Amino acid sequence: MLLSCFTTKSTDNESIKYESVPNPAGENEVVLNEEGQETTLNTGDPASFLKPSKDPLEYFRVHISSDGYQLRQLRGSKFIKRKVDKGGDVLISEELARYNKINFIDDGIIIVVLNGNTGAFETIRFNTRVPRINDLAKIVQNDVTRWSMEHSEEKPVVTKFQIHYSLELKNKTGSTRDAVKEELKKEVIRRK
Repeated sequence: MLLSCFTTKSTDNESIKYESVPNPAGENEVVLNEEGQETTLNTGDPASFLKPSKDPLEYFRVHISSDGYQLRQLRGSKFIKRKVDKGGDVLISEELARYNKINFIDDGIIIVVLNGNTGAFETIRFNTRVPRINDLAKIVQNDVTRWSMEHSEEKPVVTKFQIHYSLELKNKTGSTRDAVKEELKKEVIRRK
């Protein structure tokens, strides 16, 4: 097992050390980040990135908050990669900002089926786990539909995979639970 430390600067000029952790999908797999670069997971990554991967169809993990968009490809980088889309990543991240009224972490699992000849997306649907907030589920679906994949072969080797999402909302407005409930009631009435 390879262990090393990463150091990053915090805002008050103190150093924070993060320890490297093995790829949850196995040590034989290369991990790629949202920029398509090879990376290693470390203790500073979101907790959802560090959990062991038990499903061989789980290729990607995505963590979205209003602060940023993080992606790790855990499997299959020899055969399939997500094309880099920094602008799209920022837009999806910004969509979460309007939901920052409570501290809440949600998750969802998307299954993607690709055309066996062209590699184009054929099916995108939730698999076993749907985010509890419907609007967050729509954001996840919008995120996947903008993805574009690169294949190592003319005919794709990987035609089915899962993306595990975690979505983090942060109460940046200082609103209370009761105030949020009242606001939601007004919105429901307005939609009728």
